[in-house]
Order: sequence, then structure tokens, then C-alpha cells
Amino acid sequence: MAVKTNSRIIGVKTSTLALYEGVFAGVIGLAVALFWSLSTSFQYGVATSSVLKGLTFGLTAGFISIIVVPLVYFAFGWIVGLVHGFIFNVISETSGGIVLRIENIKEK
Repeated sequence: MAVKTNSRIIGVKTSTLALYEGVFAGVIGLAVALFWSLSTSFQYGVATSSVLKGLTFGLTAGFISIIVVPLVYFAFGWIVGLVHGFIFNVISETSGGIVLRIENIKEK
């Protein structure tokens, strides 16, 4: 028989929420950087008379963006996550928290 219990969340550790949101934003930043890199490489290839020269300039800017853009997205995501964690803690402590209904299943 499953035992149902209620648990109340009255706060979260802000640094873990900040890390979660930072990593999520960093992954989005990596996707943005990859698409930007491909677009830039294609544009430089079309704009120059030498395909090799255009691709070299495009790939150089693309590689730099693949490193820098996710780090910037991570930093901003971490700061936003820190603010979200702080706001959640203040609101959940004053409002009494969030009640979770948990069902524990006992296996035979």
C-alpha cells in the first residue's frame, strides 16, 4: 500500500537554483553561438572572392563566439537564478510555502 504524505517547501538554496538557471542559459547560448557561427561562415564565404579565406574568417569568429557567448549567457543566467531564488525564498516564507503531496510506494 502506498503511503501518502504532505511536505511543505518553504525555501530553496539560491546557489543551486542559480547554477541550474545558469547552465540552462549556457546551453541556450551554445546553440545561439553555433547558429551564429554557421551563419557568419556562410556570409564570409559568399562575400569574399576566395571561399577558403571567407570560411577561415568565419570559422575564427565562430570559434571565439562558441567559447564566449555561452559563458556570457551562463553568467547572466546565474545572476537571474540568484535573484529568482531570493525572491522565491522571501515569498514562500511569508506565504507559508508550497505543499507537495508525496506518495511513497513500498515494493515487495
